[in-house]
Amino acid sequence: MESETVPENGVKVLKDQKSKKIAKKKKTKLRSKKGRGGKKTTRPYPPITLEKCLIIAQKIKELNGGNAWAPKEVAKAAKVGDTSKFFYYSASSRDFGITTGTWSAKEIALTEFGRQLVYAPDPETEKAKKIEAFLKIEIFKNVLEYYKGNNLPEMKYLGNTLEDKFKLSPQFHEEFSKVFSENCKDLGITTGNPLEGASIPNTGFIKPSTIIVGETKKGTKGKLKAFVIMPFVEKYDSRSPGFFKEVLDSLIIPAGIEAEFTVETANKQGSDVIQSTIINDLLEADLVIADLTDHNPNVLFELGVRMAADKPVALIKSKDTGRIFDIDNMLRVYEYNQNLWKSTIELDVPSLTDHFKAAWENRNSEQTYMKILRRGLSQNP
Repeated sequence: MESETVPENGVKVLKDQKSKKIAKKKKTKLRSKKGRGGKKTTRPYPPITLEKCLIIAQKIKELNGGNAWAPKEVAKAAKVGDTSKFFYYSASSRDFGITTGTWSAKEIALTEFGRQLVYAPDPETEKAKKIEAFLKIEIFKNVLEYYKGNNLPEMKYLGNTLEDKFKLSPQFHEEFSKVFSENCKDLGITTGNPLEGASIPNTGFIKPSTIIVGETKKGTKGKLKAFVIMPFVEKYDSRSPGFFKEVLDSLIIPAGIEAEFTVETANKQGSDVIQSTIINDLLEADLVIADLTDHNPNVLFELGVRMAADKPVALIKSKDTGRIFDIDNMLRVYEYNQNLWKSTIELDVPSLTDHFKAAWENRNSEQTYMKILRRGLSQNP
């Protein structure tokens, strides 16, 4: 059904056409203003700081499983004000390279870089990605290098440099100074080379170590340790970058804590190399939680080491992962919803908690994998 027409400056237009005109007008207002001589000048930087506009990507991750989302829903989740204010936030997020689309788009989606940022495996990587986003803005990068840090001179001197060297129109000088300084403060940038000395994971081998990712609740008895083995890298196109990090953060850790375990895992930071530290943790942990999603060979090997020791394990996998014949027919494998929506997470966490508790409470059962196999071997001489 066609929208009714409304008068605009004496001319009838469709409501949806009017909305498009308003959105286009807002975009023009964001990117340009009239400078000297009535000429339009462009604002070459995001007017909202990186830390503030990150709310767009964070809400897409937290409330929509990292999937593209309608602008209206993103705005509602972000709670950043009216449509006009949300447009500035979403446009800034776009300019930093974190998301695509603004208020007038069909959807707002995380970019590949945006996923790497919001699904960062550790604080160091997250900070490095934030600094990288800041340096994507050419004028931010150039001003930082020119002044060899974040200390800008007073406006009468800064203004001259911004206009003469960086060709920034005077009506933007005050705003630029404020946004630049706030970004530097938020990101802890003080020098002209903010990445110097930063702990940034590379793509080569990084020695893994065990890290605690979830502490037991205060007041709970004992200090049981659950060691998690799972894929660290998404190998298939069907898995969005950061999928397994989200499984760990949203499902395994909350359920493990609720089951009264301290949750630990190997800090591989993108490496799938199996080290002796991991083997020792496999053998010493009270419970091992094994995520068999996508039949990762390293996880299956690590699971074999644990099973050979005949110690308790809790097996899980995504619902879209195929069966592993020997395991699925002998031991219970809990299947979680791979969509990772807020609603599915709320259902899966309590069930995972029960699954982890049961694996521990039944640790002395005669129905362990090794006992079943040995019993079968003794019955078939």
